[in-house]
Amino acid sequence: MNRKTEETPAQKRNRAMNIATLRAVVAAYLVYLGGSLIADYLRGRSGVSPILAWGPGLLFIAAGIGFGYYTWKTWRAAAAAAEPPAEEEQTGTEE
Repeated sequence: MNRKTEETPAQKRNRAMNIATLRAVVAAYLVYLGGSLIADYLRGRSGVSPILAWGPGLLFIAAGIGFGYYTWKTWRAAAAAAEPPAEEEQTGTEE
């Protein structure tokens, strides 16, 4: 019997947090990679032309920042969707 059970709000929040954490690590690595390309060129350790150091370096940094922003937005949306709906307050009259 392959009956799929619906996830609880806590499971949805945990899943969203796990995905966001992994994506944040990837975004941070992209920024680090771009920064290290530029830093190696500025220190004279890289034998490439300036355009080959700055171009990909800035591209990786921009991609990391963009992916980090996307991660933050999707995490906020997933966390908000995982919250249980608020019950409407009754005004004291019962039906």
